[in-house]
Amino acid sequence: MTMSSQDTATAKLSPDTIANNKAMYEDFMTNVELSTVTKKDYAAKLGKLMKEVRFDDTEENIINFLQMIENPNTKTNKCFVVIRLRRYFKLPTSYMETMREEIKKEIAIHRKSKARENMDKLMTYAELLDELDKLNGRDYIMNYFWVRHGLRNQDINLKVVSKKPAIITENTLIFNPKLKKPKMIMHVVDYKTAATYGPKMIEITDARLASELKALDINNRHIFETRDGKKATMNYMNVLANKNSIKKYGEGRIAKILLKHLIDSQQYDKIEELSKVRGTALATIYTSYNIMDNK
Repeated sequence: MTMSSQDTATAKLSPDTIANNKAMYEDFMTNVELSTVTKKDYAAKLGKLMKEVRFDDTEENIINFLQMIENPNTKTNKCFVVIRLRRYFKLPTSYMETMREEIKKEIAIHRKSKARENMDKLMTYAELLDELDKLNGRDYIMNYFWVRHGLRNQDINLKVVSKKPAIITENTLIFNPKLKKPKMIMHVVDYKTAATYGPKMIEITDARLASELKALDINNRHIFETRDGKKATMNYMNVLANKNSIKKYGEGRIAKILLKHLIDSQQYDKIEELSKVRGTALATIYTSYNIMDNK
Protein backbone atom coordinates (compact mmCIF):
# COMPACT_ATOMS: atom_id res chain seq x y z
CA MET A 1 0.00 0.00 0.00
CA THR A 2 1.94 2.98 -1.27
CA MET A 3 0.77 6.55 -1.19
CA SER A 4 1.68 10.04 -2.28
CA SER A 5 4.69 11.53 -0.53
CA GLN A 6 2.90 14.86 -0.05
CA ASP A 7 2.06 14.06 3.57
CA THR A 8 4.72 14.59 6.20
CA ALA A 9 4.70 13.85 9.91
CA THR A 10 3.58 17.37 10.71
CA ALA A 11 1.18 18.03 7.79
CA LYS A 12 -2.57 17.63 7.86
CA LEU A 13 -3.42 14.25 6.40
CA SER A 14 -5.36 14.11 3.15
CA PRO A 15 -8.67 12.17 2.91
CA ASP A 16 -6.91 9.57 0.71
CA THR A 17 -4.19 9.09 3.33
CA ILE A 18 -6.74 8.63 6.11
CA ALA A 19 -8.72 6.20 3.95
CA ASN A 20 -5.58 4.16 3.29
CA ASN A 21 -4.68 4.20 6.98
CA LYS A 22 -8.17 2.93 7.77
CA ALA A 23 -7.83 0.08 5.27
CA MET A 24 -4.50 -0.94 6.82
CA TYR A 25 -6.01 -0.69 10.31
CA GLU A 26 -8.99 -2.90 9.42
CA ASP A 27 -6.78 -5.49 7.71
CA PHE A 28 -4.47 -5.60 10.73
CA MET A 29 -7.23 -5.76 13.36
CA THR A 30 -9.11 -8.45 11.42
CA ASN A 31 -6.21 -10.81 10.76
CA VAL A 32 -3.84 -10.43 13.71
CA GLU A 33 -4.64 -12.54 16.78
CA LEU A 34 -5.00 -10.25 19.79
CA SER A 35 -6.51 -10.65 23.25
CA THR A 36 -9.75 -8.79 23.95
CA VAL A 37 -7.96 -6.27 26.17
CA THR A 38 -5.15 -5.69 23.66
CA LYS A 39 -7.57 -5.39 20.76
CA LYS A 40 -9.55 -2.71 22.59
CA ASP A 41 -6.35 -0.84 23.45
CA TYR A 42 -5.01 -0.99 19.89
CA ALA A 43 -8.37 0.10 18.47
CA ALA A 44 -8.32 3.25 20.61
CA LYS A 45 -4.69 4.13 19.83
CA LEU A 46 -4.69 3.32 16.12
CA GLY A 47 -8.12 4.88 15.64
CA LYS A 48 -6.65 8.21 16.70
CA LEU A 49 -3.28 7.74 15.02
CA MET A 50 -4.81 7.04 11.60
CA LYS A 51 -5.81 10.72 11.47
CA GLU A 52 -2.39 11.94 12.60
CA VAL A 53 0.35 10.01 10.81
CA ARG A 54 0.77 7.87 7.70
CA PHE A 55 1.08 4.23 8.74
CA ASP A 56 3.20 3.37 5.67
CA ASP A 57 5.29 6.55 5.69
CA THR A 58 9.07 6.48 6.06
CA GLU A 59 10.36 5.65 9.53
CA GLU A 60 12.01 9.08 9.62
CA ASN A 61 8.69 10.89 9.18
CA ILE A 62 6.92 8.70 11.73
CA ILE A 63 9.72 9.25 14.25
CA ASN A 64 9.51 13.01 13.64
CA PHE A 65 5.81 12.83 14.46
CA LEU A 66 6.37 10.77 17.61
CA GLN A 67 9.12 13.07 18.84
CA MET A 68 6.58 15.89 19.06
CA ILE A 69 4.74 13.97 21.82
CA GLU A 70 5.96 15.27 25.18
CA ASN A 71 4.81 12.49 27.51
CA PRO A 72 7.32 9.61 27.14
CA ASN A 73 4.78 6.98 28.20
CA THR A 74 2.32 8.13 25.53
CA LYS A 75 5.17 8.30 23.01
CA THR A 76 6.35 4.74 23.58
CA ASN A 77 2.80 3.33 23.59
CA LYS A 78 1.95 4.97 20.26
CA CYS A 79 5.29 3.91 18.83
CA PHE A 80 4.68 0.28 19.76
CA VAL A 81 1.23 -0.04 18.17
CA VAL A 82 2.54 1.46 14.92
CA ILE A 83 5.48 -0.98 15.03
CA ARG A 84 3.06 -3.90 15.45
CA LEU A 85 0.95 -2.74 12.51
CA ARG A 86 3.98 -2.13 10.27
CA ARG A 87 5.44 -5.56 11.08
CA TYR A 88 2.20 -7.10 9.83
CA PHE A 89 2.63 -5.31 6.50
CA LYS A 90 6.39 -6.12 6.47
CA LEU A 91 7.32 -2.44 6.56
CA PRO A 92 10.63 -1.26 8.12
CA THR A 93 10.58 -0.78 11.91
CA SER A 94 14.22 -1.02 13.05
CA TYR A 95 14.74 2.72 13.63
CA MET A 96 11.43 2.98 15.48
CA GLU A 97 12.39 0.02 17.67
CA THR A 98 15.69 1.74 18.52
CA MET A 99 13.81 4.93 19.33
CA ARG A 100 11.41 3.05 21.61
CA GLU A 101 14.29 1.53 23.57
CA GLU A 102 15.68 5.03 24.12
CA ILE A 103 12.26 6.24 25.29
CA LYS A 104 12.08 3.36 27.78
CA LYS A 105 15.40 4.51 29.26
CA GLU A 106 13.99 8.03 29.48
CA ILE A 107 10.92 6.72 31.32
CA ALA A 108 13.09 4.74 33.77
CA ILE A 109 15.16 7.83 34.59
CA HIS A 110 11.99 9.89 35.07
CA ARG A 111 10.41 7.23 37.31
CA LYS A 112 13.49 6.94 39.52
CA SER A 113 13.64 10.73 39.86
CA LYS A 114 10.00 10.80 40.96
CA ALA A 115 10.67 7.89 43.32
CA ARG A 116 13.38 9.87 45.09
CA GLU A 117 10.97 12.80 45.45
CA ASN A 118 8.27 10.52 46.84
CA MET A 119 10.59 8.96 49.40
CA ASP A 120 11.46 12.43 50.68
CA LYS A 121 7.92 13.82 50.74
CA LEU A 122 5.45 11.03 51.57
CA MET A 123 4.52 10.15 55.13
CA THR A 124 5.27 6.76 56.65
CA TYR A 125 2.72 3.96 56.83
CA ALA A 126 2.44 4.43 60.61
CA GLU A 127 1.61 8.09 60.07
CA LEU A 128 -0.91 7.09 57.42
CA LEU A 129 -2.64 4.78 59.91
CA ASP A 130 -2.75 7.59 62.48
CA GLU A 131 -4.42 9.88 59.94
CA LEU A 132 -6.88 7.14 58.98
CA ASP A 133 -7.91 6.70 62.61
CA LYS A 134 -8.94 10.38 62.79
CA LEU A 135 -11.54 9.96 60.03
CA ASN A 136 -15.10 8.72 60.16
CA GLY A 137 -18.03 7.89 57.90
CA ARG A 138 -17.49 7.67 54.15
CA ASP A 139 -14.09 9.35 54.38
CA TYR A 140 -12.90 6.61 56.73
CA ILE A 141 -14.35 3.84 54.56
CA MET A 142 -12.82 5.22 51.37
CA ASN A 143 -9.35 5.66 52.89
CA TYR A 144 -9.58 2.34 54.74
CA PHE A 145 -9.86 0.43 51.47
CA TRP A 146 -6.77 2.21 50.14
CA VAL A 147 -4.63 2.11 53.28
CA ARG A 148 -5.43 -1.45 54.34
CA HIS A 149 -6.02 -3.16 50.99
CA GLY A 150 -4.46 -1.01 48.27
CA LEU A 151 -7.66 -0.90 46.23
CA ARG A 152 -8.39 1.53 43.39
CA ASN A 153 -11.12 4.18 43.08
CA GLN A 154 -13.18 2.03 40.73
CA ASP A 155 -12.95 -1.01 43.02
CA ILE A 156 -14.54 0.75 45.99
CA ASN A 157 -17.56 2.10 44.14
CA LEU A 158 -19.62 -0.47 46.03
CA LYS A 159 -23.23 -1.36 46.60
CA VAL A 160 -23.92 -2.62 50.15
CA VAL A 161 -26.30 -5.57 50.57
CA SER A 162 -27.05 -7.82 53.53
CA LYS A 163 -27.29 -11.03 51.47
CA LYS A 164 -25.33 -12.24 48.48
CA PRO A 165 -27.30 -11.72 45.23
CA ALA A 166 -27.85 -14.70 42.93
CA ILE A 167 -25.92 -12.85 40.23
CA ILE A 168 -23.35 -10.14 40.97
CA THR A 169 -23.27 -7.57 38.19
CA GLU A 170 -21.50 -4.70 39.96
CA ASN A 171 -18.98 -4.18 42.75
CA THR A 172 -20.78 -5.38 45.86
CA LEU A 173 -20.09 -5.43 49.60
CA ILE A 174 -22.04 -8.04 51.52
CA PHE A 175 -22.51 -6.91 55.11
CA ASN A 176 -25.11 -7.97 57.63
CA PRO A 177 -24.97 -5.48 60.53
CA LYS A 178 -26.97 -7.86 62.75
CA LEU A 179 -24.17 -10.43 62.98
CA LYS A 180 -22.36 -10.52 66.33
CA LYS A 181 -18.93 -10.83 64.70
CA PRO A 182 -18.28 -8.39 61.86
CA LYS A 183 -17.81 -9.98 58.46
CA MET A 184 -17.73 -8.19 55.13
CA ILE A 185 -17.20 -9.82 51.76
CA MET A 186 -16.31 -7.68 48.76
CA HIS A 187 -17.03 -8.89 45.24
CA VAL A 188 -15.22 -6.70 42.72
CA VAL A 189 -16.22 -7.42 39.13
CA ASP A 190 -15.93 -3.97 37.58
CA TYR A 191 -12.33 -2.72 37.62
CA LYS A 192 -9.54 -1.61 35.33
CA THR A 193 -8.03 -5.01 34.48
CA ALA A 194 -11.09 -7.23 35.05
CA ALA A 195 -10.83 -8.77 31.57
CA THR A 196 -7.34 -10.02 32.43
CA TYR A 197 -7.64 -10.99 36.10
CA GLY A 198 -11.34 -11.81 36.49
CA PRO A 199 -13.59 -11.24 39.54
CA LYS A 200 -11.96 -10.46 42.91
CA MET A 201 -13.26 -11.46 46.33
CA ILE A 202 -11.94 -9.95 49.56
CA GLU A 203 -13.08 -11.02 53.04
CA ILE A 204 -12.77 -8.41 55.80
CA THR A 205 -13.39 -8.80 59.54
CA ASP A 206 -12.42 -5.33 60.73
CA ALA A 207 -14.59 -4.15 63.65
CA ARG A 208 -13.98 -0.43 63.02
CA LEU A 209 -14.98 -0.71 59.36
CA ALA A 210 -18.11 -2.64 60.34
CA SER A 211 -18.99 0.05 62.86
CA GLU A 212 -18.62 2.83 60.28
CA LEU A 213 -20.75 0.94 57.76
CA LYS A 214 -23.40 0.20 60.35
CA ALA A 215 -23.61 3.87 61.32
CA LEU A 216 -24.30 4.83 57.69
CA ASP A 217 -27.29 2.45 57.49
CA ILE A 218 -27.10 2.08 53.71
CA ASN A 219 -28.36 -1.43 52.99
CA ASN A 220 -29.17 -1.95 49.30
CA ARG A 221 -27.55 1.37 48.40
CA HIS A 222 -24.16 2.50 47.12
CA ILE A 223 -21.62 3.79 49.61
CA PHE A 224 -20.76 6.70 47.35
CA GLU A 225 -23.62 8.47 45.62
CA THR A 226 -24.18 11.70 43.76
CA ARG A 227 -26.36 14.39 45.29
CA ASP A 228 -29.44 12.97 43.59
CA GLY A 229 -28.85 9.55 45.18
CA LYS A 230 -27.44 7.79 42.13
CA LYS A 231 -24.35 5.58 42.03
CA ALA A 232 -21.21 7.68 41.76
CA THR A 233 -19.66 7.95 38.32
CA MET A 234 -15.92 7.33 37.92
CA ASN A 235 -15.38 11.06 37.45
CA TYR A 236 -17.18 11.71 40.73
CA MET A 237 -15.14 8.99 42.47
CA ASN A 238 -11.96 10.66 41.26
CA VAL A 239 -13.19 14.02 42.57
CA LEU A 240 -13.89 12.45 45.96
CA ALA A 241 -10.46 10.82 45.97
CA ASN A 242 -8.71 14.10 45.22
CA LYS A 243 -10.76 15.92 47.83
CA ASN A 244 -11.08 13.41 50.68
CA SER A 245 -8.03 11.14 50.55
CA ILE A 246 -5.52 11.51 53.38
CA LYS A 247 -3.32 14.56 52.64
CA LYS A 248 -5.03 14.54 49.21
CA TYR A 249 -2.63 11.75 48.22
CA GLY A 250 -5.12 9.80 46.13
CA GLU A 251 -5.14 6.01 45.97
CA GLY A 252 -1.93 5.81 43.88
CA ARG A 253 0.40 7.43 46.39
CA ILE A 254 -1.26 5.62 49.28
CA ALA A 255 -0.56 2.34 47.45
CA LYS A 256 3.11 3.35 47.19
CA ILE A 257 3.31 3.94 50.95
CA LEU A 258 1.61 0.60 51.61
CA LEU A 259 4.05 -1.21 49.31
CA LYS A 260 7.08 0.40 50.98
CA HIS A 261 5.74 -0.74 54.35
CA LEU A 262 5.31 -4.31 53.08
CA ILE A 263 8.84 -4.36 51.65
CA ASP A 264 10.35 -2.87 54.81
CA SER A 265 8.58 -5.48 56.95
CA GLN A 266 9.40 -8.28 54.45
CA GLN A 267 5.75 -9.23 54.01
CA TYR A 268 6.27 -10.65 50.55
CA ASP A 269 3.09 -12.72 50.65
CA LYS A 270 1.18 -9.48 51.24
CA ILE A 271 2.90 -7.95 48.21
CA GLU A 272 1.63 -10.81 46.05
CA GLU A 273 -1.81 -10.26 47.55
CA LEU A 274 -1.55 -6.54 46.73
CA SER A 275 -0.72 -7.47 43.14
CA LYS A 276 -3.88 -9.58 42.91
CA VAL A 277 -6.09 -7.04 44.68
CA ARG A 278 -4.98 -4.18 42.41
CA GLY A 279 -5.16 -6.38 39.34
CA THR A 280 -1.57 -5.45 38.51
CA ALA A 281 1.31 -7.69 37.45
CA LEU A 282 3.83 -8.27 40.24
CA ALA A 283 6.64 -6.85 38.08
CA THR A 284 4.64 -3.65 37.64
CA ILE A 285 3.99 -3.45 41.37
CA TYR A 286 7.74 -3.58 42.06
CA THR A 287 8.62 -0.98 39.41
CA SER A 288 5.77 1.52 39.09
CA TYR A 289 4.68 1.58 42.75
CA ASN A 290 7.97 1.01 44.55
CA ILE A 291 9.20 4.37 45.93
CA MET A 292 12.37 2.62 47.14
CA ASP A 293 13.38 1.81 43.56
CA ASN A 294 15.29 5.05 43.08
CA LYS A 295 18.83 4.03 42.18
